[in-house]
Amino acid sequence: MSQGIFSCKIWNKGDKLCGIVGFNWKDKNLLLRLSELLRHRGPDQSGFFCNFGVSIAHRRLSILDLSSKGRQPMANEDDTVFIVFNGEIFNYKELKKELIKKGHRFSSNTDTEVIVHLYEDWGEELVTMLNGQFSFAIYDRKKHTFFLARDRVGILPLFYYYKEGRFIFSSELKVILGCGVKKEIDEDALVRYLRFGYIPAPYCILKDTFKLKPGHYLVFDLGKREIIKYEKYWDIRFTEELMDVKMASQYLYSLLQDAVRARLIADVPVGAFLSGGIDSSAIVSIIKKYKKHLKTFSIKFDYPKFDESIYARKVANFFNTQHYEIAFSSKDVREIISKLVFHFDEPFGDPSAVPTYLISKIARKWVTVCLSGDGGDELLGGYNRYRYFFILRILNSLPRFVKLIFRLFLSFIIRLYPKFEIERLRELLRFGRLGDIELFEKLCEKIDRKDLERLLRRKVDFGDTTAGIKTRKGLSSLQHYDVVNYLEGDILTKVDRAAMSVSLETRPPFLDHKVMEFCFQLNNCLKIKGGKGKWILKRALKGILPEETIRRKKKGFGVPIRHYLKNELRDLVEKYVFNYDGHNLFDREFIKSMERKGKLRDTTRLYWNIMMFNMWYERWIKGNIE
Repeated sequence: MSQGIFSCKIWNKGDKLCGIVGFNWKDKNLLLRLSELLRHRGPDQSGFFCNFGVSIAHRRLSILDLSSKGRQPMANEDDTVFIVFNGEIFNYKELKKELIKKGHRFSSNTDTEVIVHLYEDWGEELVTMLNGQFSFAIYDRKKHTFFLARDRVGILPLFYYYKEGRFIFSSELKVILGCGVKKEIDEDALVRYLRFGYIPAPYCILKDTFKLKPGHYLVFDLGKREIIKYEKYWDIRFTEELMDVKMASQYLYSLLQDAVRARLIADVPVGAFLSGGIDSSAIVSIIKKYKKHLKTFSIKFDYPKFDESIYARKVANFFNTQHYEIAFSSKDVREIISKLVFHFDEPFGDPSAVPTYLISKIARKWVTVCLSGDGGDELLGGYNRYRYFFILRILNSLPRFVKLIFRLFLSFIIRLYPKFEIERLRELLRFGRLGDIELFEKLCEKIDRKDLERLLRRKVDFGDTTAGIKTRKGLSSLQHYDVVNYLEGDILTKVDRAAMSVSLETRPPFLDHKVMEFCFQLNNCLKIKGGKGKWILKRALKGILPEETIRRKKKGFGVPIRHYLKNELRDLVEKYVFNYDGHNLFDREFIKSMERKGKLRDTTRLYWNIMMFNMWYERWIKGNIE
């Protein structure tokens, strides 16, 4: 190794995945301080490189090759290529065999070293050869460049800051926030957060800061001090073939088996999240083919309406897993919420982050890696909003007086049973004919344009939020929209931050790119049939899962936040929603007026999003919450 690499102390224990950080100037003290902010992502080893006008560092959670040979930054034989890598490459053994045939020599059993040698031979094209979840940065000493890449769907994060030649990259935004940059709110990102409750790539709440888009890479020229390339290397292709049902279901299950088997590779204990739904149950059923002893984890809510633990228990008993059920109560919300503000160092409005954090924390006591069922809903039409969309499209084609009667009926229902989805249906019946994507996007909004402009006291520009979405009629476009926006911005962000805050690696087999590509080849009638989603998956799992699990109605990972905001968290609502004066971004009188109209609309998600934003602002912009 070159003189610029220094290994730090190796920890066997700590406050617990891999984290990377770097910038285009030399400052060892700053580098070490910033890497400490990522200790929770990698408590086992750390290392840094600070030379030739660049600084890069790594925090490691050891999964493969637990020895010090896996320490990063890792270099090639002549110290001209250095990498800091976060993630797992599941086909690294096959790639390694090919590299050995070509004369490459290896000193470790890590997937990281495979990437280094692939870069030597293939340069930027190496990303197309990887099957895995990853974000990494390579310093090429000969070219004097940084090469940054992110996996196909954004399972792992990668932020970067770029202004006036200054370039910083990191696994988490807190590193950039701690780097002395000017803390200004990006208005486009704020609008997206308030509309949807999350901020999709490439946007970031901090001005001049971005997320590298999934399936993309960039090259930063250290001499010119500018980004010279930003390229997409993967995207979803639609064919929508009407395949033979039996053959399609068998092939889907075969692909899932391959994806699960690949994700069981680890030198540490591996478990699985189990909600009792069909996606996580499918993953557990396949794991049991290869792993005799399996630990599974589920949440038990103190509100029966939100509790699915009985279904998870039935699946666990059916497959004879060692099952851990974590009780979740309103007390946990209050204790966890401030921790979420720290770990989700960008405003994040999905309340299911609370139980996701709790189940990750408990799972980490027993395993270091957990497989999940994330991605199944997006790929196979599982979300209820897909069905709401088709209902809405039919209703919007009816005469105006029929729509008016139906809106009045929904207003009556909302008074008895306030629910965000019903309110959105009622509100969207005001619109005439819209394109599929525009209508679906409005269905996903947490606040409409008129209310958002009143909240912000200004006109807002929604911009082109559908850029890059393939406009096909029907379900495929909606799924593509969700993969590009909701999956990356909400689901994968939630799981990454919650799990990595306790050093737990999560692996979603449904998001193997081969599984994804096949699902988007399927005709839509194989995904939603008779008004029910995931038809082809259910067909594939007949005789494998209990019939009750296959037939069970879809139920999301909900949290009783309406009750919490009115009771256990009411003081936080008063402080951070109605009376917060730490900034002047929101119209507080408008917010209070929404409370008075609460009988006619469900303000739960709006209040939650505002509360989480203001708590984030207090912690990360003003620095007042520890």
